[in-house]
Amino acid sequence: MRFRLGAAFLLAVTLLLAGGCLGQAQDTSIPPLPAAGARVDAGLGPEAQPLSYGPGYKGSPSFSPQGSRIAYVVDGYVVDRLVGAGDTRRWTTRDVVAEDAEWTFEDGLAIFGAASGPVPADEASRSVYLARSGEESLGVRELATDVLAMSPGPEGEGLIVALHTGSYQSEVALLRDSGAVDRIYTSPLGGRVTGLSLSPDGRKATLAVRTAGDLTSFELHAFDLRTGTHRQVARLEDGQEIFGAPQWTRKGICYVVGKEEASSGTEPLYDVFTVTPGSDVPKPTPGVGEDFVASSIRVSPGGERLAIIGRLNPNAPINLYVLDLATQTLEDLTVNEDMEIKTGPDDLAWSPEGESIAIVARGALSEEPRVRAAPKGSLLEDFYNLYEVPVEGRAR
Repeated sequence: MRFRLGAAFLLAVTLLLAGGCLGQAQDTSIPPLPAAGARVDAGLGPEAQPLSYGPGYKGSPSFSPQGSRIAYVVDGYVVDRLVGAGDTRRWTTRDVVAEDAEWTFEDGLAIFGAASGPVPADEASRSVYLARSGEESLGVRELATDVLAMSPGPEGEGLIVALHTGSYQSEVALLRDSGAVDRIYTSPLGGRVTGLSLSPDGRKATLAVRTAGDLTSFELHAFDLRTGTHRQVARLEDGQEIFGAPQWTRKGICYVVGKEEASSGTEPLYDVFTVTPGSDVPKPTPGVGEDFVASSIRVSPGGERLAIIGRLNPNAPINLYVLDLATQTLEDLTVNEDMEIKTGPDDLAWSPEGESIAIVARGALSEEPRVRAAPKGSLLEDFYNLYEVPVEGRAR
């Protein structure tokens, strides 16, 4: 009986307190917590704007030819969305595991990847698929197999691809959007192409080639797309490799060199080198700095600037920089202390007019559990997401 009276007394007190709280809530309202996705400055600087939200391992951003849409790979799928707004639109199904995606025209994407299933015996070779928006199904069409690397063709005319044609042998071909092989250049390359990109005028291509019979040697080649001839531009020292695709700029061919030695003895160092026109001697790129540790680079549409993801020194945070090749000035576009920027060779892209750069980043990992007020679809910091960083008016 005493227990029942005590319980009744506690219930009455609880109702009295609740009534007071409810009465006060009628006079004042408590605003909801802001969603994480509404924040602009996520550690990359106040001018960085998010281009995607939510979970997923994202990468390989690519602006459409008009710059109105951004495509990227998330968990092996290819998706795109309007820049700054709109829902995500999927282009592929689980039948294809995508690694890279490039716009070939305003409503078409070239996808570099492999069919889902067992890993192919030659892991370095993939296929190129074509996907079009507005089609009834998400199916893609295979354009070519045994592809080592690809790049959008000159002035949107198909694709330039490097094909694996034999043991340590590669060839270059031009693929049309229809799937037709417009031209196979009959001058083979003695080695395996690991990356390629076009010159600013679209007449030549530069290729990183792992030389035949030697897995530790790399060469830099220039390929003339009009004549089909190629020449060796430079040969790297033993123990060095080219990371990603070399970039053809108006001041020469720039590329990231990975070296085995390291200052800390744990991780390799990466430097940016340039081979100037008329020379075959690679030299450190002017304006970057002796202590700079580069991770990935991408040339601007006009070939005058170079976007670089890296560190000012081995102990500095990773940031996005733009190097003006004419003035040799380096400017930091992000001021990052607590964000992890992806450093893959395909994880940055210029907008068509060179006004902004897309990068991929997430909040630094922490062992402490965190509770977020926003739905998982709108979260930014906990997952890799795309960010747009403005360039025009700053680097110049």
